[in-house]
Amino acid sequence: MYVILIYGFPVMLLVFEWGLRHLLSVDSWGFTGPTLAAAGLSFLVPLTKPKILNIQIPNAPDAVVTSKRDKEFVGLTWLMVFAFLFIWSASCYASLKFPEQRVLGFSTHLFIGGVAYLISLVMTFIKEKV
Repeated sequence: MYVILIYGFPVMLLVFEWGLRHLLSVDSWGFTGPTLAAAGLSFLVPLTKPKILNIQIPNAPDAVVTSKRDKEFVGLTWLMVFAFLFIWSASCYASLKFPEQRVLGFSTHLFIGGVAYLISLVMTFIKEKV
């Protein structure tokens, strides 16, 4: 159930926005791409915390041990967080300036936000395996 809530949260947010849009008779479709991009960004931030291995080091009881792969992954994640800020901005720009433009049959802002969200899911999956 927890996994459904974590990975399905952006979908639930989109459904909520859709309901709100119909209830208030307001068109918020242009915010769908930026919403997905922001959700992707929010998935990346917790991945910057290193996984602590449960290893005791004699004479250093306060030492914290992480794997080299996780350390490298955290560095990559910080770069991705920085890049995702620009991706989110691009999605916002596309939704405001080019709302009718399409990429592969999707609105540009939706395509950008959807790709960002999918990348964040892949990064989350990788972090669980590292």
